[in-house]
Amino acid sequence: MRILVASSNLGSNGASIFARRSLMLLHKAGHEVLLACEEDAWVGRDLPADLPVIRTNFHRWPFDECDRVAAWCRERGVSLVHSHLTRSCNFGALLRQRHGIKSIAHLHANHPQIHTGFHDLLIAVSEDVARRHRMVPWNWTAEIVTVPNFVDDEEFRPAAAGEPDLLRSLLDVSADTPVLLSVGAICHRKGQDQAVRAFAQVRAKHPDALLALVGAGELPAGLPMDGVRLLGYRRDIPRLIPTASMVIVPSRQEPFSLAAVEAMACEVPVVAFAVGGLAEVISGGAGISLPAGDCAAMAAAMSGLLSDEAARRQQASSGRSIALARYGKEAHLAALVGQFRRVLAQ
Repeated sequence: MRILVASSNLGSNGASIFARRSLMLLHKAGHEVLLACEEDAWVGRDLPADLPVIRTNFHRWPFDECDRVAAWCRERGVSLVHSHLTRSCNFGALLRQRHGIKSIAHLHANHPQIHTGFHDLLIAVSEDVARRHRMVPWNWTAEIVTVPNFVDDEEFRPAAAGEPDLLRSLLDVSADTPVLLSVGAICHRKGQDQAVRAFAQVRAKHPDALLALVGAGELPAGLPMDGVRLLGYRRDIPRLIPTASMVIVPSRQEPFSLAAVEAMACEVPVVAFAVGGLAEVISGGAGISLPAGDCAAMAAAMSGLLSDEAARRQQASSGRSIALARYGKEAHLAALVGQFRRVLAQ
C-alpha cells in the first residue's frame, strides 16, 4: 500500500496543517507515503529524505499535468491518492477518472464541491461536514465517513514546571497577568471581531487582563482595542497555548477547529461558539459552549473563568481528558489506515 498525499495550498491553513501532520503520522508509523504539492509549498518543507515528493501545479486542463503525475505514480507503485484541499481533490478525482487510481478526498470545508461525486470515498472531519455534503444531489450515492482530526499530545501538552512563559514574554507582562488567547487567521469566518467585542466587557471587571490574537490578517476598524494585542502569524503555537489563561474560539463557521483541540490537549480551558464541527469538539464538557454570536454570553463565560481558579482548573482537566480520548493520534491512524485498506480492497 503506497499512498500519495496531495495538498494544493501554498500556505499553512488548517487543512494543509492537518495534511502535513497526517503525512508525517503515516510516515513515522512505517507506511509508504509520498507527497504531491506545489513548488515551495509550506507542506513540502523540511521533510524526511526518504519521503518522495512530486511538485505539481495541479492543473486539470489540458491533461498533460495529470498524465505526468499519473506516470510518476505508476513508476512508484502508488495505490491510492489521499487529497486534502479543493484543487488537489479535483486533481485526485481526475487521476481516478482518467487513470483508474483509487481516490479518497478529505473534506475539511463546510461548503460542498462538485469534485466530491468522483471519488471512491469521502472522509469528513466532523459529522456536521458530512451532513452538509450529503445534502447535495451529486453526493447522494457517495460514501461519506467521519474521521475526526487528531492532536499530537507530545507536541501539544501542558506547560511543565519551570518552563519559560513565551506568551507573556512576547507581551512583556508579568507572570500573573491573565492572558486570553485566540489562534487563527484573522478574518470574518474566524470571528476575532466578536472576541474583541466580548473582551471589552471583560475589561470592566478584569482591567489587567489581555486578549492576544495570533494569526495573519487585520481586524475591522472601530473595534474597542483596549487590552487587545496582535501577535501576527507565528510558527511556535505549541509554546504559546500552554500558558494561556484560556483559549477563545469565536468562529462564525468552523468545520472542526484544531485550535480548540490543541488547547484542550494543553490543559487550557476553551470558550467557544457552538458552530458547525466546533460544536462537536467542545461538547460533553470539553469546553464552554455558547450560542453562536452571543458576545454577552462569551464575556460572561470569560469573566467567570477569570474569577474562579478552581473552575478554570476543572475545565482545563476535563478538556484534556476528552481531547486524548476522542482525538488521539493512534486511534486516528488506525481509522485512516482502515479506510485506505477498505477502499483498496473494493
